[in-house]
Formats: sequence, C-alpha cells, structure tokens
Amino acid sequence: MNRAERNIYTFLDDHLGLYDNPHGVEFCMNIDDSVFVIHPLNPPPEPWVDYGLLYNSTPFFTFMQDFKFRHSQELVSLTPAHLWSMYYNGKAEIYCSIVVKIIFHALYFRLTKNNTMIVRDDHDNEHEVGEVFHNPHQFLTYTQSHFVHTEG
Repeated sequence: MNRAERNIYTFLDDHLGLYDNPHGVEFCMNIDDSVFVIHPLNPPPEPWVDYGLLYNSTPFFTFMQDFKFRHSQELVSLTPAHLWSMYYNGKAEIYCSIVVKIIFHALYFRLTKNNTMIVRDDHDNEHEVGEVFHNPHQFLTYTQSHFVHTEG
C-alpha cells in the first residue's frame, strides 16, 4: 500500500468505515476493503424510493485508482459533480430501489459507450437496455416493471 492509500484507508478506518462529507457524499468501507461512494438524489421520484449515484469497487486499490486520491482532504471536498462525471464515463451507476415495509428491490444502471445502459440487480445479473434513461421516473418505471416480472 502506498502513502496515499494508507492515508485514505486510515481516514476511513478512523471514521469506522463510514464518512459523510459536507457535500452529501457518503463513503462506506466494508470489512473486505471494498468501498461504496453514495450520493442520494433529491427529490426521489416517489417518497418510497431510494434514488441516487453509486460507485462501488473491490478491491481498495481500484477505488484509489478510479478516484486518484492523494490525501484525505479530497474525500472531504469530493462533490456530486465528480460522481456525475464518473457516471457519464461508465464508472458509477444510478441506483433505484423500491423500499416499502419489507419490500426492497434495487437495480443499478450504468452507461455504456454505445449509448445504451446496462442494468444490474442485487444478484449481479446484468442485461442491456436499448435506451438511456434521463429522468427519475424512467428509472422508477423500469425498476417497478422489473420487480413485477421477477417477483410476480
């Protein structure tokens, strides 16, 4: 582990693996050293939906390579605009989760270079959608339809 990796790792470890920066970006380092970077998008399309940007990686050094962090202050200053840039480059995803009582159904949408989207479920099953969604209700409609087809 190089100096920058140790610095970031120690920073996240000192925060017990969870750090919310002042810009509403959350970092979650798991026991296997994978890191999730999350930014909820408000307002969600419906009150019973979680919706936002998500970056996940395994292992830790991939997270460091993708973000090019040099010191912990960069975690503090990371903005949602950086996650949007990563989304448009296919490195981050938009998540859309139905959360009603005991129902939890999440899909993760990633852009491709072919102007389509790859949709992934919680079981890491992926398939391509022949279009790119641009508004929250498109993501929600697709997620609801997927839920009905897989759970129904």
